[in-house]
Amino acid sequence: MTRFSALFLPAVIHLGSIAVVGSAWAYQFAGLMPCILCLQQRVPHYVLLAFLVPTLLLFRFSLYRKLFYIVATLTMGAAVFLAGKHVGVEYGWWMGPMSCGGLVEKMTSPDQLFTLERPDCSKPTIIWPGLSMATWHLLAVLPLLGFSLFGLRRALFTR
Repeated sequence: MTRFSALFLPAVIHLGSIAVVGSAWAYQFAGLMPCILCLQQRVPHYVLLAFLVPTLLLFRFSLYRKLFYIVATLTMGAAVFLAGKHVGVEYGWWMGPMSCGGLVEKMTSPDQLFTLERPDCSKPTIIWPGLSMATWHLLAVLPLLGFSLFGLRRALFTR
């Protein structure tokens, strides 16, 4: 296996994660404030992206390949769970956290209460085409989880 072909699957996983976080940041910089669950959904991608440079340098070592695919599988599994949780909150299948929808723990003045605009986790702000951003996130991370599981299987059971 050449170095290029060995790095293909990790590159797909990393690029997919970069695309997910990049699109979320683009919407945020365009003025769409994320809810608490949206922010939580980014954390697994940040964890995985911490492995980007080490993957480029150390992926030729069998032990690192196993470690990378274990981390990728766990983080993408967490991403699928968090995205599914957010989709369930949007569809009303279960309740979201208490911090969704504007519940604030401490305020120093009444003026702050009126200027705070925290989005409600149960109401999608963008539906495109017919799916919320949380649903699109779920659809984006499911294949990344599949690629991670495939790579983990290959790293553990082949020489």
